[in-house]
Amino acid sequence: MADLSVELAGLKLKNPLMNAACPVSRDYEAMRELVDAGVGAVVAKTISVKPAIVPRPSMAAVDRGVVRANLLKTLKPGDVRITPVDSGNYRFIYAVLNAELWSDIPAEHYLEREYPLVKKYCGEKGVAFIASIGYTPEELSLLGPKVEKAGVQAIEFSTHYIGRDYRPVVEAAKALRESVSIPIFPKLSPFTPNIPELVKELEKVGVDGIVATNTIGPALHIDVETGMPIVGGPYGYGWMSGPALKPLALAVVSQAALNTKLPVIGVGGISRGLDVIEYFMAGASAVQICTAALVEGPGVFTRILKEVNEWLDRHGYASILDVKGASLKYLRPEPRRVWAQPPVVDEKKCIGCGFCEQVCNYDAVHVEDAGGKRVARIDLTKCYGCGLCTSVCPTRAIHFVEK
Repeated sequence: MADLSVELAGLKLKNPLMNAACPVSRDYEAMRELVDAGVGAVVAKTISVKPAIVPRPSMAAVDRGVVRANLLKTLKPGDVRITPVDSGNYRFIYAVLNAELWSDIPAEHYLEREYPLVKKYCGEKGVAFIASIGYTPEELSLLGPKVEKAGVQAIEFSTHYIGRDYRPVVEAAKALRESVSIPIFPKLSPFTPNIPELVKELEKVGVDGIVATNTIGPALHIDVETGMPIVGGPYGYGWMSGPALKPLALAVVSQAALNTKLPVIGVGGISRGLDVIEYFMAGASAVQICTAALVEGPGVFTRILKEVNEWLDRHGYASILDVKGASLKYLRPEPRRVWAQPPVVDEKKCIGCGFCEQVCNYDAVHVEDAGGKRVARIDLTKCYGCGLCTSVCPTRAIHFVEK
């Protein structure tokens, strides 16, 4: 079994999984469940100087996951081996909208009741305890010392509501750094401009790591049966999380990792062990999970830990740190290539499912009979080399051979 332990700013974690600050860590009882599920660190729900006024409904799945559900319905028995991970209902939900804001419970309640209980339990179980606070420099200066005094080991501070210019983020970091001595981690929004410059500025201020990213929005989803927005925020808007966010978040994580030596905690769309591996390859040192935990429950952490271990063992890695940053050398400013290069087909792996033929806009891929077996064949005179077919192949039979 591979070693999953990591270290963040002096915090030693038995594994890199933690929850994101959200309803799954709303109180001691919820956080205790997360600890029991095996997280390496628990992050309390975000608090601020004043309790939030949370609109209802505050959360909803987008489209009830019909897109992936319909994709799976197209498969015939024997076409593809679908594991429970792929076919469970939680995999159908590719995005969630929320209008949750920060906690609607007073900060004093957390400081007096929830934090002491969580601190004690985390201490007994060897799990790091991190607070999440927001938002302005004045609020952080006021709350930070109180949270530190309550005994948390680090503070994550959200920058979600302080504008899209990155200067307020730096000012918030500076205010908190001057107020506390424990590690601090700014949580960035995906649309924060100039990430490379921002992380360098934050490093100068003295933050101890970067959390990337928060949800994206505003976003809107309408129930066509009623005509009403599906969440209750102003104008029906919410903030989007889930697998649909992952490519955006990965880009921010890689930008941060390429421009600072600070540890980066990746957040956004993690629902499988493979997602954790992908974040680590993009330069992450740990990850946070919210949407999958909302949909599947705390057991998602146990499952994902198992999947990470199995993947590392299967690929011969002794530690998760062995894959950290593995993709950064490929992330260059110039295009990977600009000339057409057709993929090739490994007929031994091809199962004739037809996904490649279905998505080919150039009529270059067709599934044909070959010695009693149906396999994909590529017309080199038509192939544009776009690569869409290679990304949907369930067995990786159709693939590029990179030079």
